[in-house]
Amino acid sequence: MPHGNIHQGQHTERSKNTNAYLVGGGIASLAAAVHLIQDADIPANQIHIIESGSSPGGSMDGAGDSENGYVLRGGRMLNFSYLCTYDLLSMVPSLTNPSKTVKQELDEFNAVPSNKTHAHARLVSKGESGPEILNVESMGLSWKDREDLLALAGPFQTEKTLGAKRIDECFDKSFLQTKFWYMWDTMFAFEPWHSAVEFRRYLHRFIQEFPRINTLAGVDRTPYNQYDSVIQPIETYLKAQGVDFRYGK
Repeated sequence: MPHGNIHQGQHTERSKNTNAYLVGGGIASLAAAVHLIQDADIPANQIHIIESGSSPGGSMDGAGDSENGYVLRGGRMLNFSYLCTYDLLSMVPSLTNPSKTVKQELDEFNAVPSNKTHAHARLVSKGESGPEILNVESMGLSWKDREDLLALAGPFQTEKTLGAKRIDECFDKSFLQTKFWYMWDTMFAFEPWHSAVEFRRYLHRFIQEFPRINTLAGVDRTPYNQYDSVIQPIETYLKAQGVDFRYGK
Protein backbone atom coordinates (compact mmCIF):
# COMPACT_ATOMS: atom_id res chain seq x y z
CA MET A 1 0.00 0.00 0.00
CA PRO A 2 1.56 3.34 -1.01
CA HIS A 3 1.96 6.15 1.51
CA GLY A 4 3.40 9.62 1.70
CA ASN A 5 2.39 11.92 -1.12
CA ILE A 6 -0.66 10.04 -2.31
CA HIS A 7 -3.02 12.86 -1.22
CA GLN A 8 -0.55 15.73 -1.33
CA GLY A 9 -1.85 18.76 -3.18
CA GLN A 10 -5.45 17.70 -2.76
CA HIS A 11 -5.42 18.40 0.98
CA THR A 12 -2.37 20.66 1.40
CA GLU A 13 -4.25 23.88 2.10
CA ARG A 14 -6.70 22.21 4.45
CA SER A 15 -3.94 20.32 6.26
CA LYS A 16 -2.07 23.54 7.01
CA ASN A 17 -5.01 24.71 9.09
CA THR A 18 -5.69 21.38 10.79
CA ASN A 19 -4.85 20.54 14.39
CA ALA A 20 -5.48 16.94 15.39
CA TYR A 21 -6.01 16.09 19.07
CA LEU A 22 -5.73 12.39 19.90
CA VAL A 23 -6.97 11.42 23.36
CA GLY A 24 -4.99 8.53 24.83
CA GLY A 25 -1.51 7.38 23.98
CA GLY A 26 -2.35 3.81 22.98
CA ILE A 27 -1.45 2.22 19.68
CA ALA A 28 -4.68 3.54 18.11
CA SER A 29 -3.58 7.15 18.62
CA LEU A 30 0.00 6.38 17.64
CA ALA A 31 -1.17 4.72 14.42
CA ALA A 32 -3.51 7.63 13.68
CA ALA A 33 -0.64 10.08 14.09
CA VAL A 34 1.57 8.15 11.65
CA HIS A 35 -1.19 8.11 9.03
CA LEU A 36 -2.00 11.80 9.60
CA ILE A 37 1.62 12.61 8.78
CA GLN A 38 2.20 10.21 5.91
CA ASP A 39 -1.23 10.02 4.28
CA ALA A 40 -3.08 13.21 5.24
CA ASP A 41 -0.08 15.57 5.03
CA ILE A 42 -0.83 17.08 8.44
CA PRO A 43 2.22 18.92 9.87
CA ALA A 44 3.55 16.84 12.75
CA ASN A 45 3.66 19.78 15.16
CA GLN A 46 -0.09 20.16 14.70
CA ILE A 47 -0.74 16.63 15.95
CA HIS A 48 -1.26 16.42 19.71
CA ILE A 49 -1.37 13.17 21.69
CA ILE A 50 -2.83 13.62 25.18
CA GLU A 51 -2.11 10.80 27.63
CA SER A 52 -2.97 10.62 31.35
CA GLY A 53 -0.06 8.27 32.07
CA SER A 54 3.66 8.86 31.87
CA SER A 55 4.35 6.81 28.74
CA PRO A 56 2.63 5.72 25.51
CA GLY A 57 1.31 2.31 24.53
CA GLY A 58 -1.87 1.98 26.59
CA SER A 59 -2.24 -1.67 27.59
CA MET A 60 0.60 -2.48 25.19
CA ASP A 61 3.04 -1.28 27.80
CA GLY A 62 6.22 -2.46 29.43
CA ALA A 63 7.89 -1.35 32.64
CA GLY A 64 10.58 -2.50 35.04
CA ASP A 65 14.24 -3.36 35.10
CA SER A 66 16.55 -6.37 35.28
CA GLU A 67 16.78 -6.23 39.08
CA ASN A 68 13.12 -5.85 40.00
CA GLY A 69 11.55 -7.60 37.04
CA TYR A 70 9.26 -6.44 34.28
CA VAL A 71 5.51 -6.02 34.00
CA LEU A 72 3.71 -6.48 30.68
CA ARG A 73 -0.08 -6.40 30.80
CA GLY A 74 -0.50 -8.53 27.71
CA GLY A 75 0.90 -9.67 24.41
CA ARG A 76 -0.56 -9.62 20.92
CA MET A 77 -0.91 -12.74 18.80
CA LEU A 78 0.82 -11.20 15.80
CA ASN A 79 0.39 -13.18 12.59
CA PHE A 80 0.02 -12.77 8.84
CA SER A 81 -3.58 -11.59 9.17
CA TYR A 82 -2.58 -8.40 11.04
CA LEU A 83 -2.66 -6.42 7.80
CA CYS A 84 -3.24 -2.97 9.30
CA THR A 85 -0.63 -3.45 12.03
CA TYR A 86 1.99 -4.72 9.61
CA ASP A 87 1.18 -1.90 7.20
CA LEU A 88 1.78 0.56 10.05
CA LEU A 89 5.09 -1.08 10.98
CA SER A 90 6.22 -0.83 7.36
CA MET A 91 6.04 2.97 7.72
CA VAL A 92 8.19 3.27 10.85
CA PRO A 93 12.01 2.97 10.96
CA SER A 94 13.65 0.42 13.23
CA LEU A 95 15.46 1.71 16.31
CA THR A 96 18.37 -0.69 15.83
CA ASN A 97 18.80 -0.03 12.10
CA PRO A 98 17.07 3.13 10.78
CA SER A 99 17.66 2.00 7.18
CA LYS A 100 15.09 -0.75 7.80
CA THR A 101 11.47 -0.57 8.85
CA VAL A 102 10.09 -2.26 11.95
CA LYS A 103 8.23 -4.65 9.62
CA GLN A 104 11.47 -5.65 7.88
CA GLU A 105 13.11 -6.17 11.27
CA LEU A 106 10.19 -8.37 12.34
CA ASP A 107 10.31 -10.41 9.12
CA GLU A 108 14.05 -10.98 9.39
CA PHE A 109 13.78 -12.02 13.03
CA ASN A 110 11.04 -14.57 12.32
CA ALA A 111 12.92 -15.94 9.31
CA VAL A 112 15.55 -17.38 11.67
CA PRO A 113 14.44 -20.96 12.52
CA SER A 114 15.50 -20.73 16.17
CA ASN A 115 13.30 -17.64 16.64
CA LYS A 116 10.11 -19.24 15.37
CA THR A 117 7.31 -19.86 17.85
CA HIS A 118 6.91 -23.53 18.74
CA ALA A 119 5.52 -24.22 22.20
CA HIS A 120 6.42 -27.56 23.79
CA ALA A 121 4.33 -27.17 26.94
CA ARG A 122 1.01 -25.51 26.17
CA LEU A 123 -0.66 -27.18 29.14
CA VAL A 124 0.90 -28.55 32.32
CA SER A 125 -0.94 -30.72 34.85
CA LYS A 126 -0.18 -31.94 38.34
CA GLY A 127 1.21 -35.46 38.07
CA GLU A 128 2.09 -38.05 40.67
CA SER A 129 5.75 -37.07 40.68
CA GLY A 130 5.28 -33.38 39.92
CA PRO A 131 4.26 -31.20 36.96
CA GLU A 132 3.63 -33.07 33.70
CA ILE A 133 3.33 -31.72 30.17
CA LEU A 134 -0.03 -32.66 28.67
CA ASN A 135 -0.30 -34.04 25.15
CA VAL A 136 -2.46 -31.46 23.36
CA GLU A 137 -2.33 -32.81 19.81
CA SER A 138 -6.00 -33.62 20.37
CA MET A 139 -8.16 -30.75 21.61
CA GLY A 140 -10.50 -33.09 23.46
CA LEU A 141 -13.68 -31.79 21.84
CA SER A 142 -16.74 -34.03 21.64
CA TRP A 143 -19.03 -33.95 18.61
CA LYS A 144 -21.48 -31.90 20.68
CA ASP A 145 -18.72 -29.40 21.52
CA ARG A 146 -17.86 -29.08 17.83
CA GLU A 147 -21.49 -28.55 16.90
CA ASP A 148 -21.81 -25.86 19.58
CA LEU A 149 -18.67 -24.11 18.34
CA LEU A 150 -19.97 -24.13 14.78
CA ALA A 151 -23.35 -22.88 15.94
CA LEU A 152 -21.76 -20.00 17.83
CA ALA A 153 -19.37 -19.00 15.06
CA GLY A 154 -21.65 -19.78 12.11
CA PRO A 155 -23.78 -17.49 9.93
CA PHE A 156 -27.07 -18.30 11.65
CA GLN A 157 -25.90 -16.74 14.91
CA THR A 158 -25.45 -12.99 15.29
CA GLU A 159 -24.28 -10.64 18.00
CA LYS A 160 -27.83 -9.37 18.30
CA THR A 161 -29.28 -12.83 18.91
CA LEU A 162 -26.53 -13.63 21.40
CA GLY A 163 -27.15 -10.45 23.31
CA ALA A 164 -25.78 -10.65 26.86
CA LYS A 165 -25.24 -14.42 26.86
CA ARG A 166 -22.23 -15.78 28.69
CA ILE A 167 -19.82 -18.31 27.23
CA ASP A 168 -20.96 -21.01 29.65
CA GLU A 169 -24.55 -20.52 28.49
CA CYS A 170 -23.59 -21.66 24.98
CA PHE A 171 -21.80 -24.91 25.85
CA ASP A 172 -22.10 -27.98 28.04
CA LYS A 173 -20.09 -27.95 31.27
CA SER A 174 -17.79 -30.60 29.81
CA PHE A 175 -16.61 -28.11 27.16
CA LEU A 176 -15.00 -26.03 29.90
CA GLN A 177 -12.85 -29.05 30.84
CA THR A 178 -11.45 -29.64 27.35
CA LYS A 179 -7.87 -28.99 26.30
CA PHE A 180 -9.19 -26.63 23.65
CA TRP A 181 -10.86 -24.44 26.26
CA TYR A 182 -7.79 -24.36 28.50
CA MET A 183 -5.57 -23.39 25.57
CA TRP A 184 -8.02 -20.82 24.23
CA ASP A 185 -8.86 -19.16 27.54
CA THR A 186 -5.21 -18.90 28.60
CA MET A 187 -4.30 -17.33 25.25
CA PHE A 188 -6.98 -14.65 25.45
CA ALA A 189 -7.79 -14.44 29.18
CA PHE A 190 -11.36 -15.70 28.80
CA GLU A 191 -13.46 -16.86 31.75
CA PRO A 192 -16.69 -18.91 31.49
CA TRP A 193 -18.79 -15.92 32.54
CA HIS A 194 -17.37 -13.63 29.85
CA SER A 195 -19.34 -12.45 26.83
CA ALA A 196 -20.27 -15.04 24.22
CA VAL A 197 -20.18 -12.23 21.65
CA GLU A 198 -16.54 -11.51 22.45
CA PHE A 199 -15.74 -15.23 22.33
CA ARG A 200 -17.36 -15.42 18.88
CA ARG A 201 -15.30 -12.48 17.65
CA TYR A 202 -12.10 -14.20 18.72
CA LEU A 203 -13.15 -17.43 16.99
CA HIS A 204 -13.54 -15.47 13.76
CA ARG A 205 -10.34 -13.49 14.24
CA PHE A 206 -8.08 -16.45 15.02
CA ILE A 207 -9.73 -19.40 13.31
CA GLN A 208 -6.59 -19.83 11.19
CA GLU A 209 -4.71 -20.81 14.35
CA PHE A 210 -6.88 -23.88 15.06
CA PRO A 211 -4.57 -26.37 13.27
CA ARG A 212 -1.55 -25.18 15.27
CA ILE A 213 -3.09 -24.14 18.57
CA ASN A 214 -1.01 -26.85 20.26
CA THR A 215 2.27 -25.13 19.30
CA LEU A 216 1.26 -21.53 18.42
CA ALA A 217 3.48 -21.94 15.36
CA GLY A 218 1.53 -19.29 13.44
CA VAL A 219 2.42 -16.52 15.88
CA ASP A 220 5.10 -14.01 14.87
CA ARG A 221 7.51 -12.93 17.57
CA THR A 222 9.20 -9.58 18.09
CA PRO A 223 12.95 -9.28 18.83
CA TYR A 224 12.19 -7.76 22.23
CA ASN A 225 8.97 -7.37 24.19
CA GLN A 226 6.22 -5.74 22.15
CA TYR A 227 6.54 -2.40 23.94
CA ASP A 228 10.23 -2.09 23.03
CA SER A 229 9.80 -3.56 19.54
CA VAL A 230 6.58 -1.81 18.49
CA ILE A 231 5.59 1.11 20.71
CA GLN A 232 9.01 2.68 21.26
CA PRO A 233 9.93 2.83 17.55
CA ILE A 234 6.59 4.50 16.74
CA GLU A 235 6.97 6.99 19.60
CA THR A 236 10.56 7.76 18.58
CA TYR A 237 9.53 8.32 14.96
CA LEU A 238 6.64 10.61 15.90
CA LYS A 239 8.76 12.68 18.29
CA ALA A 240 11.44 13.06 15.62
CA GLN A 241 8.78 14.33 13.23
CA GLY A 242 7.67 16.89 15.83
CA VAL A 243 4.43 15.43 17.21
CA ASP A 244 3.33 17.06 20.46
CA PHE A 245 3.12 14.46 23.27
CA ARG A 246 1.44 15.59 26.47
CA TYR A 247 1.75 13.15 29.37
CA GLY A 248 0.05 13.33 32.75
CA LYS A 249 -2.95 15.18 31.35
